[in-house]
Amino acid sequence: MEKANSETKLVDFIRNTNEDFIENELRPFLKIPSNTLNHEGITRAKNYLLSYISDFSEEINEYDGEINPLIIANVKGNLEESLLIYMMYDTQPISKENEWISNPFRAEMKILPYPLDNLGNCIIARGAYNSKTPLLCFLNIVKILKHKDNLPISLILLFDGDEEKGSASLLKFLKSKNSKTLFKNCLDAYYPATKQDLNKKSILKLGYKGILSITIKISSRNKESHSAFSGMIPNPAMDLVSLLNTIYVNNRFKINSLKSPYKITPEEESLIDILMKDLDIEKIKQKAGIEQTIEKDPQKTFINYLYKPTFNISTLKSGFLEEGAKNYVPNQAICNIDIRFAHDVTTEEIFKEIKEKGEKLSERTKSQIEITKNIGYESSRVRKDSVLVKSLIESANVLKVSTELWPLSAAAAPLSKIQRDLGLNFITGGLGIGGFAHSANEFIQYDSIINTRLSYYYFLREYSKLQLEKLRFNQINQQDP
Repeated sequence: MEKANSETKLVDFIRNTNEDFIENELRPFLKIPSNTLNHEGITRAKNYLLSYISDFSEEINEYDGEINPLIIANVKGNLEESLLIYMMYDTQPISKENEWISNPFRAEMKILPYPLDNLGNCIIARGAYNSKTPLLCFLNIVKILKHKDNLPISLILLFDGDEEKGSASLLKFLKSKNSKTLFKNCLDAYYPATKQDLNKKSILKLGYKGILSITIKISSRNKESHSAFSGMIPNPAMDLVSLLNTIYVNNRFKINSLKSPYKITPEEESLIDILMKDLDIEKIKQKAGIEQTIEKDPQKTFINYLYKPTFNISTLKSGFLEEGAKNYVPNQAICNIDIRFAHDVTTEEIFKEIKEKGEKLSERTKSQIEITKNIGYESSRVRKDSVLVKSLIESANVLKVSTELWPLSAAAAPLSKIQRDLGLNFITGGLGIGGFAHSANEFIQYDSIINTRLSYYYFLREYSKLQLEKLRFNQINQQDP
């Protein structure tokens, strides 16, 4: 009875402090313009976090990064074994500011345009959804639990400062001997997020696609000559088109590692069949701001979304880019590409094949071809019967929110490297309704923030309980002859 009363008081405290948390902690954090390459904004966000966690962390270390610093903090809980918590404090930059309904760094309360106007008040800010709100909500719960001497498990907090540019600092750090020592006591890894859909279901995804980001630069030693000379000089723009057509053409890959379709497992097929009974593709499109898709059939659209390897050109730059026309031969062509895949292949395999395509083309052209790997990490999975998955489902159940299990996320995450390099299962999840990541009017629904905070409390409670049961069971089995 005493334990139940104590928990009721704790939950009441979280509820009663929600408005104060939003106004005095969350909104000030969202107002910081911490896009990855904004040094001043990143420094302000980093200092905000260092000040915040210094109140409850036993040890904090800052590591120089490739772009921005990594922060790693130790927080002692009742269970000595640790849960690794991954968070990112950088965001995407702002583009098309005229499309925002309010300043992206004022964190103002607004009603979104139709069809999302039924969400009521939303905080509009860059990072509101991805992912400064879940970051600070989680830290707030840790702070409360520490102050009340009730944190059920020890935590290692890992803050990534350049996730939006591929987490170069984290990927380098994970290869170091230092990381193996720091994380040796970790049981799993968790990325706090706000993952409710517009029907208020909790969406839990059992894996991530892999990603490879590359830059192709093709150039000649010529100046930008008149197009009358095009019959006698190399054209880097044309050579870039030729190279791309040897990698991906007619919506299909031509490299062996991704040429064959992904083979969906029986378990994945079963989850998809369950999902398609209630899945509303139109709601997914609304939340993401999508108006047009390639396929009309909802099931084909969904399966392609999850499993089809993608070849996305995010930058394609060459020649005369101003208004009007100018007839000349460009001396440089640049292309940025990201490839996402569910296949069980490595980024090195994919990159090697693309390099080989470039080498073959260089034998037939006078242009210089340079192919650079920016970032890359493989796809990953977590079992649906894992402690991580069970804990997130139960934390949603306590708040009377049903959970929808997806076999895979179409997104990619550097946590895949944590799984491969450290041998830790990881998952992303939590309650709260938000959307428009990387787009105008990124938002978090105001009324859902209380469930975000409460879901993290219940997740930590449930996870530590299940892990303690698992550890005791293993100890008993080890003692038996």
